Amino acid sequence: MDIRYLSHFITIVQEGVNMSKAARKLHISQPPLSQQMKIIEETLGVKIFERRGKKISLTPSGDILYKRAMNIVNLYEELQLEMFEMGQGVKGHLTISVSIFYSTIFQSSIVFDRIKAFCKDYPNVKIKIVHTDGTRLVERMEAKEIDLAILNLPIQEEIFDFIRLEKQNFSFIMPANLDHDHYNDQLKFEDIEKYPLILLKRDIGYGLYEKVLEHCAKFGFEPNLVAESNNINTIISMVDAGMGTTILPISTLKQFKSKNLKVMEFSDTQIFSESVLMYLKDRYLSKTASEFLKYF
Repeated sequence: MDIRYLSHFITIVQEGVNMSKAARKLHISQPPLSQQMKIIEETLGVKIFERRGKKISLTPSGDILYKRAMNIVNLYEELQLEMFEMGQGVKGHLTISVSIFYSTIFQSSIVFDRIKAFCKDYPNVKIKIVHTDGTRLVERMEAKEIDLAILNLPIQEEIFDFIRLEKQNFSFIMPANLDHDHYNDQLKFEDIEKYPLILLKRDIGYGLYEKVLEHCAKFGFEPNLVAESNNINTIISMVDAGMGTTILPISTLKQFKSKNLKVMEFSDTQIFSESVLMYLKDRYLSKTASEFLKYF
């Protein structure tokens, strides 16, 4: 069976099990594509599509084939890349996905220093930085759209290997003109119950939002949540406008010039996050990405 047939089958599934859309995307006519799918069915001795009039859907065998075909095609592409890179130096491109959270400290981060050193040693490598909160991360890394990613723990350790980076402590941030009875720039965690709270919430996965709610439950109260956002600058702008308070690392304020914000530390607890540089387990890592990891 031609490996291209499996690749075309994957495209059909990813286009909503639509033969016409897949044919347009692959720049081939539909009859040859249909013939390729027939060859797959004859070779495997199973039906992979359920045909009802003009509509088609995957059979249970088709579902299994899709999962296996993804692995087979990915392994084949990795083999091609590995063979090609054996005769090449360190060049090409390196794509690093940076979480929105980490982007606020990126310029002063460990990773930024390592990128500068790496670029000096390998000027022929093009670095691409993209921002993500983890949505479709595994899929994009398997598709080689992203080589390495930076997220906060916890992550799926059964899928990723990782290198530990910075830890960041969280502080309570409030409008400077908001009345409070705390001194020495400290407050007890339970005291935030009386303040309107605006929290950062990731689109997917465990993050600060869940961490704060767990702390509130531990201290025996429900926070007064008035807003949430997946954008740090939006949250800081809302606090700056007097709409509420928030919990974030002090580092997030570096790029936000305002005198209307007061930072207070928790006197009886610590909330912190730890960032990691991660990559897929048991998968071929490009020579460029492997060489970059040596800088850690």
